[in-house]
Amino acid sequence: MCTQFNYKCYYEKHSRKRSKIVEQSAEHDLKTDFFVHHEPSTEDRPSIEDVAKMRSMEANSGIAFTRLLGQRLDPSSGPKLFTFGWNLGAGLNRTPTTSHAPISDLLGQDQMYAMARLYFENVHPLYGFLDQEWVMEQLNIRWAQPDLCKAPDHFFANIAAVGSQFSDGSIQPIIPSIVDSAKRALESTSLMLPPILTDVQSWVLRALYLRSTDHPHAVHMCSCIALHLVEALGLHQEANSSALHPAVGSDQLHDAEIRRRTFWIARMMNTWVSFEYGRTRVALRGITAELPTPRKGDYTTDYINLYSLSCCLDPERDNSKWEEFLRQLENYEARHDGIELSKANLGMCGYRRLRLANPNLSSDTINRIIKIGLNGLEAARRMAEKGMPWWHVANVPFQVVCVFLAMDVRDSLMHIATAIRVLEDVVERFQTIAMKEALKTARFLVRLSKKRKDEDSEVLGLSLKKVLDAAADGDPQPENLQPKPAAVVDGKGSNGFAIPSLGHPSTAGSISSEDWSLDVMNDTDFDWNFFLTADMPAFNGFAPDGTM
Repeated sequence: MCTQFNYKCYYEKHSRKRSKIVEQSAEHDLKTDFFVHHEPSTEDRPSIEDVAKMRSMEANSGIAFTRLLGQRLDPSSGPKLFTFGWNLGAGLNRTPTTSHAPISDLLGQDQMYAMARLYFENVHPLYGFLDQEWVMEQLNIRWAQPDLCKAPDHFFANIAAVGSQFSDGSIQPIIPSIVDSAKRALESTSLMLPPILTDVQSWVLRALYLRSTDHPHAVHMCSCIALHLVEALGLHQEANSSALHPAVGSDQLHDAEIRRRTFWIARMMNTWVSFEYGRTRVALRGITAELPTPRKGDYTTDYINLYSLSCCLDPERDNSKWEEFLRQLENYEARHDGIELSKANLGMCGYRRLRLANPNLSSDTINRIIKIGLNGLEAARRMAEKGMPWWHVANVPFQVVCVFLAMDVRDSLMHIATAIRVLEDVVERFQTIAMKEALKTARFLVRLSKKRKDEDSEVLGLSLKKVLDAAADGDPQPENLQPKPAAVVDGKGSNGFAIPSLGHPSTAGSISSEDWSLDVMNDTDFDWNFFLTADMPAFNGFAPDGTM
């Protein structure tokens, strides 16, 4: 792992006294190791299938791709493995607190109501796994008659945390206390006691908040916990479909639709975070939960349909139809900018997987990926202008820069400036340290690419230096560049093959490289396709032993 991610790994040597017994034992081990060569057992060695799955996991990961791109451009100075552009980084500088107070001590009812309203206006249309009417009812009960409230405090705290991302920042100073209080409450209840539905929903809410503000490791762990609790509660199965997961009691006051939505959103979060972070997702067995029912003004089912397209990215699946995946992704109509961003992120992920399977992409595939990326950039710009701190507002522009640089074709490079401008707009709007680092790294990768192309151009220029020097001396056709006259007998060269006229008359022995480069290149009647694909006579007569 240290070699793969270019870490400097070493063991510090400390001088210490050793007893005679230890020295004798070490000497004996040294003699034994001299004659016996230890090798890992067959069971410990990764199989070819395991290696392929690991490579697929790395290809899924945009974080690892940034590092690999930097190594390819310049192995000595590429960026270290870090989460550039993972999110806006709004919460990376917060200081953990030790408070574990009731939600009513941290927020007033009006403040909690305002945060819940922001959550349901901005997040709920895409992640509609809460019963809005029930939540608002329990919110009022929590401040009026706390003993009768059926929703735990960590549930309200996580709603407030997610909703605060869309606020004017007035309650940001107390958000760390709210988040840490909810975390402690969650860990002391749902991880130690049998969970209830609001526990699962609270972990999903926490994953949403961390996806917007914190490190991918924290998001991945949080999403995994949510899936494990889903399994413990049996949300992945329809009611009464398993004796191991009986139906939720009537005291939960939640219908089957909310259970299904909670499961599918939790699964989608875990899968996509695992893809992006290059980690293993939680795979549940015996899934019988039906898909949610579409609702007016709700995009949750759209999101889940997009998720269903992305399942082929799972490294556990043997899938080589990446071009078909990209074709379906391009045709998928995103009705919300948040979904358009996720679509673009999946497109970049699809490119990384396709690039692993087939480095030589067709022009249609390249144009398809570029189109998906450009649509994502436009969605990121619109959301940044509105001040919507969706995590892919940061992630998509950065990944588009990386992928377009990796494509290394003119059609992609001409849009690098657009992606950089969008990144600059996001930095200007949100002004976070994480986004400034992402922009700095994107510019650094562009400079590395430009430096490499400048060096390649200089190498090519050296091949023309002799011609240019000769031309500067007034000799447009130096003698040392003139080909030797070819002996011609009855229209044939010394090798016995006919000399082509190349569409223009030529005198025997007068053909030169300058004639070829000027006349043939400018001759529109010359059939280049035939010339480049026609069989050469010299390669058609092989003897049985392979000689000509």
